[in-house]
Amino acid sequence: MNNIEKPLDPQYQFYIPPAGRVVTTGADEHEVLLPQIPLPLDVTAEPDTEPSGKQLGVCLYNYLRRFPDCPRCEEYAQLLQQAFPYYLTDIGSQIIMLEAKDVDGPYIRRKISYLKILALISPKNPQLLQKLGIAFFELGMIYVELIHVRRELSHAMTFLHRSVRLAPQDTTTLNVLGQISYLMGDYPAVLRYWQGVVDQIGDCPAKQSLQQRIERISAGGHPPQPLINDLEAIGIAAEHYSAHEFDAAAEIMNRLEEEAVIPEELPSPEFFYFLALCREKTEEFAAAFEGYEKALRIDPDHQASLDAIERITTEMSN
Repeated sequence: MNNIEKPLDPQYQFYIPPAGRVVTTGADEHEVLLPQIPLPLDVTAEPDTEPSGKQLGVCLYNYLRRFPDCPRCEEYAQLLQQAFPYYLTDIGSQIIMLEAKDVDGPYIRRKISYLKILALISPKNPQLLQKLGIAFFELGMIYVELIHVRRELSHAMTFLHRSVRLAPQDTTTLNVLGQISYLMGDYPAVLRYWQGVVDQIGDCPAKQSLQQRIERISAGGHPPQPLINDLEAIGIAAEHYSAHEFDAAAEIMNRLEEEAVIPEELPSPEFFYFLALCREKTEEFAAAFEGYEKALRIDPDHQASLDAIERITTEMSN
């Protein structure tokens, strides 16, 4: 075993295959020559013993899933495709399964890791790059993840820009780029991306709505400051809430409701639910009740708000 470099996890060691080492793969058991580069191997592997092809495949796959941006990630992904292609089938199955789940931070992160591996193998695939960009966008917009919204939207833009360079007329990519640009306050970019969408789609309610937004932005009818600032403020409030600093969290959320920019621009039951939750923790029960009701006006089936109203009603009646 060789440990010239340090793996990203102490549970791994690096193994450099000897010259001419091959593994067999496929139904025809054809041979694939292993590159003489450090390959991740579990530390439980027997020292001074050549690992099996199966050991190498399992460790390479697991390492790349955890660290898809690791040094030599491109070489690792290519080796996975050439020598252990059955793992690519597993990646496809995992992505399909994760896309069927509710939007949740850990699930989206797992999906991003799988998509990154596929993008390493097919870096010129605009659909893969688009999926990655949208996944980062979804991750950044989850309320419990808003403290990192600027970072995640930056990642989203990176992949979406790569995608649109390869498929410049893709309306989905242009639309999402417009949405992110709007959040970041880059209104000239918003007009450029959304005009690209409007120019390509037929007459329909979605086109009319987008055209109206373009006209409003062109006339200066946009937020006075980038919405991403307020989204980050919600993230800070969530950090306070997690630390049981409920007064600080409620102060931020009450200010955002009073300013009314986020509720008007991005109406969401989650905003009012979290606002109400902060108020409930600071024993402002009447104001909390009002917040939960506002959440239900947007989504009458918002279960967390329904449960909260029942909880407050029960507590106040006792």
